[in-house]
Amino acid sequence: MAESSGRWRAPVAVLLVVLGCLLAPLSVVAVWSSNQIANTDRYVENVAPLASTPSVQKAIANRVSQAIMERLDLKDLVAGAGSALPPRLAALLEGLNGPISSQVGAFVEARALAVVRTPAFRTVWTEANRVAHKQLNAVLSGEGSNLLQTQNGTVTLDLGPVVDLVKQRLVSAGLEVANDIPEIHPTFDLFQSQDLAKAQRGYKALNVLKWVLPFAALLLIGLGVFVSGNRRRALVGAGLGLAIAMLLLGLGLMIGRYIYMDKVAARGLNTAAAEDIFDTVVRFLRDGLRILLVLGVVVAAAAYLAGPSGTAVRTRSGVSSFLARVRGDRGSTWVSRNKTALRIVIVAVGALVFVFWPHPTWLVLLVLCVLVVLGLLTVELLGRPPRRESVQAP
Repeated sequence: MAESSGRWRAPVAVLLVVLGCLLAPLSVVAVWSSNQIANTDRYVENVAPLASTPSVQKAIANRVSQAIMERLDLKDLVAGAGSALPPRLAALLEGLNGPISSQVGAFVEARALAVVRTPAFRTVWTEANRVAHKQLNAVLSGEGSNLLQTQNGTVTLDLGPVVDLVKQRLVSAGLEVANDIPEIHPTFDLFQSQDLAKAQRGYKALNVLKWVLPFAALLLIGLGVFVSGNRRRALVGAGLGLAIAMLLLGLGLMIGRYIYMDKVAARGLNTAAAEDIFDTVVRFLRDGLRILLVLGVVVAAAAYLAGPSGTAVRTRSGVSSFLARVRGDRGSTWVSRNKTALRIVIVAVGALVFVFWPHPTWLVLLVLCVLVVLGLLTVELLGRPPRRESVQAP
């Protein structure tokens, strides 16, 4: 009777662990989306490297120089210069209108490229994104903004401040006609996606669940391990399931990147800059899924090594024998009596630090794993078994 009453444990445990692992990728995406919207410093930190990316710098320089050349009336400038020359020289000068325009265009583009490579541009880029971040939530809700606009499924950034920097550099270089350029605001495409409306709806749903999903995933996995008849085996399955879920999320990012680049190429946009923008924007998301993937593997490996398999037993025996030789007659019987409690405390503290760390990185995970392992080894090293008194026969 007891055996039949416990049959429900295995399927229920499997169901809970699977549901928790399926919620894990959604949790990572929800937290990443929330960080990019709710935390201005995090968002600026994410997009700041784009100002130093060569492909993005070249794309912005081309866009700014193109906008400036559209406002420079070189024909009138050449005609005005030719009016003060004899007719034959004026006709010769007018015939050079094309080469002059080409040389001026190259000159303007060179100055624009020099500007976007300066610290001043990085400051403008950072501040523009910092101000625009306050309105990014409005963009994702489909309302648009002054700096960030959504046009035909494209999110764009205003380059007016960059144009002002280039105009100042052109005037300083002797191109006085740049003073006559009116105030212009060319735009630079940050994201091109005809599925922006779907992304907006998805963001709204994830933004609502950004706190619920992570705790729900942890709760389901924890309950699955708790109700399982073999908790160690369930913990191994949970770790591997978490790692597989992160692999699936990484595969989804690869597919999304391919679709994104295909649409960018179809529109004839700068694919090199688009690649760098996509990879930079999702880099924290990739870091998060990689960290959880490694964490899942570590948990599964730790649970496996704690099991009764031959490999696990030999590994534990080898480590224990080595530490016993190092310890000798030294050690603490109190630590030996409380080994289990101390191990639970060390693992629990490491897990809590990782969970509540604001933005865990590879270094944080590595340091925590090393500290937990050192703590467990220290307990084993200090835990001297109580002496066994020899009993002599009368």
